[in-house]
Amino acid sequence: MATYGDAPSNSGESANRAQIMYSEIDVRGLRVMLSDMPDGIPATVGDNVSIVIESDDLEDLQAIYAKFEADSKIYMPLEATFWSKGYAMIADKFGVQWHFSYAEFLNVSS
Repeated sequence: MATYGDAPSNSGESANRAQIMYSEIDVRGLRVMLSDMPDGIPATVGDNVSIVIESDDLEDLQAIYAKFEADSKIYMPLEATFWSKGYAMIADKFGVQWHFSYAEFLNVSS
């Protein structure tokens, strides 16, 4: 992780030096990179992006969802729908929108 404050002073980066310029998390071997928006670029906190976690293992998806559930606003709990054996929508404690989706979609046309 690096903040805008870590950048050289002549780089012209964000005036809010505490904001995150670069961070990354490892999601099962997949590198996901994240950053705060620099000053002057508008962003709506939380609902300007949705993160989708998809798994082809329903028990695994349930375990991941359970880690989020306690501190989150639940819009739709993880449950079977007409298109999937498992789907959920939440906003975590920071207001970020998350979707959890079982990868095998049901045939809804029949």
